[in-house]
Amino acid sequence: MSTQSEKEILNQLFNDDGEKHPVIDAEPNPEVAKDIQSYLQKVEKEQFLDQPITDDFGQPLISPPVPQQPKIVLPITQNQYLLGFQQKVTESIRWLVTWCGRLIKILGNRADFRKNEI
Repeated sequence: MSTQSEKEILNQLFNDDGEKHPVIDAEPNPEVAKDIQSYLQKVEKEQFLDQPITDDFGQPLISPPVPQQPKIVLPITQNQYLLGFQQKVTESIRWLVTWCGRLIKILGNRADFRKNEI
């Protein structure tokens, strides 16, 4: 019985003669059978609900989403807005007015000033 060194055993186990298994490149765009292609197209399309889904008793489980356009009330009145632009840049009211002006530009008609408190 001959003893082999550890290095010889490792060389036998992990012989670096080349690839033992050939590398096969997969097709980048495989062809899909026509009968399967129709199923794939159906799954890929988004589904929108025409009517709400109801349970056995007629109670709605899922209803279609309704887009919401809520009114945004700004934290200042229109008078404070006009006076705020006359303040110095170091004043906090100036930055609040600048931020409100940005919201007015973004939201358009959805933004509304706070009502005057008497």
